[in-house]
Amino acid sequence: MKRLLARALHAINRWVPGLKYLAPKPLRRWLMLHVVDVDGAFGTLARLQSRRFMENDLLPWLRDRYARILFVGTASYTHHYEKLFAARPGQLTTMDVNPAAAVWGAPDHIVGPIQDIGRRRPRSAFDCIVLNGVFGFGVDDPPAMRATIEAIHAVLEPGGLLVLGWNVDRHADPDTLGIYDGRFAPCDALPWRRRVTFESETHVNDFYVRRPD
Repeated sequence: MKRLLARALHAINRWVPGLKYLAPKPLRRWLMLHVVDVDGAFGTLARLQSRRFMENDLLPWLRDRYARILFVGTASYTHHYEKLFAARPGQLTTMDVNPAAAVWGAPDHIVGPIQDIGRRRPRSAFDCIVLNGVFGFGVDDPPAMRATIEAIHAVLEPGGLLVLGWNVDRHADPDTLGIYDGRFAPCDALPWRRRVTFESETHVNDFYVRRPD
């Protein structure tokens, strides 16, 4: 029955692609998680040490210290992050370049590339930005990375925190590429090292503070 329903949903989406966007977001999420089973492919990801660090340590710590957080990159395995911020509506904003990923975002969700964030939000709109899995997954070369850092610098308030998640097997170390250009400095005021690595993983979390203008 579940398989037949999934096939029917795929067929409807092919015939009337925009119809799915008329359904309420909670319903679309439920159908995709429990009928289409989009989350099945990410079971291994959820068990990674880096993902557990994100969900159990980093996000709760950010929630208790920052009032205006932008999380860049949404997928089925991030949809529950908004529950961590439910007590403070508007604290979390999400962003993704893929319009289809909006279903996994927070109520305040932006569709578009991170390089365009300055067109969507004013200067110093955020006091924390989490950029996870963007470098090396669409933003792949130093010029694109530099443009991303410039855009983030404009909407992050002075002294704000940038959390950068990247993978060592996807590109060179961002610290060696000159993309920060005096805009950011490594952050030491943390419960963790300024660079957190994970055993048996290529993922890295770096922490930077935005320098004053």
